[in-house]
Amino acid sequence: MGILSGACLFFAHADSLDIKTKFVGLGSFEAGQVVKGEPMGSDNSVEKIWYQRVYMDLGFNAVVDQRNEFYLVGESMVHYSWTQNKDFLENDKPQYLFYPDHVEGSHTFGNLDHPYLKIGFGVFPFKYNQDVRNLGEYLYRTGTYPPVMSSQFDFPLARLTGFRLSSQPVDSLHLCAMLTTESRVLPLQDYGVSVLGDYTFLKAITVGAGVFWSHLLSVNGNFTAPTINNQAPIDSANPDTIYYTFQSTKLMGRLATDLKAFFPSHLFGDNDLRLYSEVAILGLKDYPLYYKEFWRRIPVMVGFNLPAFRILDVLAVECEWYKWNYPNSYTDYIWNSQVPQPDIVSPNYDPLQNEFKWSFYAKKYVGKNFFFVGQIAYDHMQLESNVFQQGGAYFGDAMHKHGGWAWLLKCAFTL
Repeated sequence: MGILSGACLFFAHADSLDIKTKFVGLGSFEAGQVVKGEPMGSDNSVEKIWYQRVYMDLGFNAVVDQRNEFYLVGESMVHYSWTQNKDFLENDKPQYLFYPDHVEGSHTFGNLDHPYLKIGFGVFPFKYNQDVRNLGEYLYRTGTYPPVMSSQFDFPLARLTGFRLSSQPVDSLHLCAMLTTESRVLPLQDYGVSVLGDYTFLKAITVGAGVFWSHLLSVNGNFTAPTINNQAPIDSANPDTIYYTFQSTKLMGRLATDLKAFFPSHLFGDNDLRLYSEVAILGLKDYPLYYKEFWRRIPVMVGFNLPAFRILDVLAVECEWYKWNYPNSYTDYIWNSQVPQPDIVSPNYDPLQNEFKWSFYAKKYVGKNFFFVGQIAYDHMQLESNVFQQGGAYFGDAMHKHGGWAWLLKCAFTL
């Protein structure tokens, strides 16, 4: 009753101030199965592991004088541990979580259609590659030392916390600069600075690039660059003492082409025939032993929206090549070392079997408010435990051998 009363008071007050408000929300149910996989840290293959989640997003968007805008949206989630073992207490019941999804205030300067500056701060979902459906979005969904990445079903973006400046001087140009805090894996809360931009020409080709100085402003240097059990090997090429660090520089470049501009037809949907790609360097600096070759920290993805002829809204296939020669996992970091070194303890790991990832994705709207999503993939999906304080979603890939794959389905509605 308290929340409902507060919302009523807000909207009553908003009317008196001529504030335009609207409810925003989403409800969804997801379910699927890892048909064949190998949870990181286990030397046994698993089959037919069930995956299930329920999401609810609810909040409002308020616009004041067209220049000041506010979002206050929370998200709740119900999920179940994949482990089916009566000796694990986290299997006794599902996990209920609530957290901010989009809590942000912003102010726009200049022309409202083409603002030269927009300032915002808070917690906000951020996606710079609008074509990506599963793989990609490397700048904010990856680490560097170690260069671990993750996938989340139908959420190919990052939820960031901090400040951002954006500009759109013309329709075809977007610029953005951000100061954000690191808050994912055993969060160090360090601040990083990033700059991104993209430009569209001929109304068909988009070129984008970005740089992210991760952990640039350290909150605690002993955590950002620990000196205990974190010394790189000393040899003739590296006679000085070197410690691994979480600080890094990431680079990203992307390219997208809308082939409908060259093959126009009313048979194609808005998303059909889009060809897109993204490449990143996850850490420019090399270190002895684990990080000697920077090209191993370069993931490359290519995607294409197949013709769906308006039967589906999106029908995308994506592939990724990534030559990292250690497990895509934070297991050792979380449970043991807590230093910026890769996981080298996972048994029976063969990097050649984890070099290529793939994904098929389909989406269909029914009316304006209901939609359905399906996905079949061999990607960076992670099987979760309910014990979030002991590592949660960050153990590593659920599938890292040839023949592994999973299917997932989702039904959802939006307000």
